[in-house]
Amino acid sequence: MTTRDDQTGLMNLGAFTFVVDHVVRRASRAGECATILSIGIGTSTGAGRPGRPVPPPSSSTVYRVARMLRTELRGEDVIARLGTREFGVALPDTDAGQGEIVVGWIQSLLAGEDGSDPLGEVVSVGRVTFEPTRGPVSAEALLDAARGSRGGPSSLSGDDVPAERASDATPSRGGGRRHLRPLRSPES
Repeated sequence: MTTRDDQTGLMNLGAFTFVVDHVVRRASRAGECATILSIGIGTSTGAGRPGRPVPPPSSSTVYRVARMLRTELRGEDVIARLGTREFGVALPDTDAGQGEIVVGWIQSLLAGEDGSDPLGEVVSVGRVTFEPTRGPVSAEALLDAARGSRGGPSSLSGDDVPAERASDATPSRGGGRRHLRPLRSPES
């Protein structure tokens, strides 16, 4: 069974789901938050073209997004290609506020606000944060919630993610760790 995407070398959906389950279990034991991102490239429906298939993003677009995620996120962050038009990112020890900062940073980089060329495709980023006080949640439920938040605000309250069972986990520490490499900033 393959665990890597052939085109990018990133994890595939199956491997990502396994790792996210591990990240959530670890976060629950440590009393930390974890944030899951779903990044959609282009549109999945043929707007104005009912019944016609929409071509996948170009190879150069896919490579560019994969490269940006690899170079800009922390080493402990987990990056995967989940499908033709979707990437996933697991951000361990990341609370909702920190996750929103990462979402803004990713969107600004893909829009070319760092001086590079804009991606040229519609990009939507959804986010959901696991909080250990809510109890264990499956990777599938977190990923579905992150996908569902792509169409609107990129945040969900803890009540929007169903807990699978109660937990005696300690409250979240949040933490003040940086999530992006400090080589560039949005201001430069």
